[in-house]
Amino acid sequence: MKRSRRLSAIALAAALAWPAGAALADPDLVLVELFTSQGCSSCPPADKLIGDLAGRDDVLALGMHVDYWDYLGWKDTFGLAAATARQKAYRDAWGARYVYTPQMVVNGHVEVRGARGDALDAAIAEAKADASATWVEITAEGATLRCRIGGAPEGSEVWLVRYTLRETVAIGHGENAGREITYHNIVDSLEKLGPATAMDEDTIVLPEPGPGTGIAMWVQEPNGGRVLAVARHTPTS
Repeated sequence: MKRSRRLSAIALAAALAWPAGAALADPDLVLVELFTSQGCSSCPPADKLIGDLAGRDDVLALGMHVDYWDYLGWKDTFGLAAATARQKAYRDAWGARYVYTPQMVVNGHVEVRGARGDALDAAIAEAKADASATWVEITAEGATLRCRIGGAPEGSEVWLVRYTLRETVAIGHGENAGREITYHNIVDSLEKLGPATAMDEDTIVLPEPGPGTGIAMWVQEPNGGRVLAVARHTPTS
């Protein structure tokens, strides 16, 4: 398998000077994306695995809820067209024939099918060994976040995601009818901000996320390529 995406007026509130001495945030953070659905009977073990990963300092585990299983009788309450589009971009980048759930993608270029914890641990270790000179940092200053990137290669892109830390859903219909499932790090919005080189060393200013939510930013090679650097932030109170 081949290894493997308009700057918003709201997202880019201002470009300000970066404070001297700011430290890199999570330089070795690994991104794990789970493409999942509330309507998929095979997904709950993988959803639980994301919950297990959510507390790790070295991993940003995100639940990307797709919407293409909604026709089976239950509309995923977290279903996101952008998540479906992202998974299809990976499919196209790898020359695969179809998308499916549950699928985990580690740092944009290693695929893990289902809830295979051993394979996932190996993929995370591989991603850590695959170092990049690119970096992303997020610093909180009161109600404001200051985000900065650097060292990004030509063609790479900046992505911004907002997510809910935890929510339990009672599923009324479909393959998981009657089950109550707790989901973690549920992606609420996913936005490609633009080319990384256009923002190199600039500061992106964002509002602090609310309680029970988080925000993350990463730099990724185009068209479903490798994730080069990741940073995240969740409120402390």
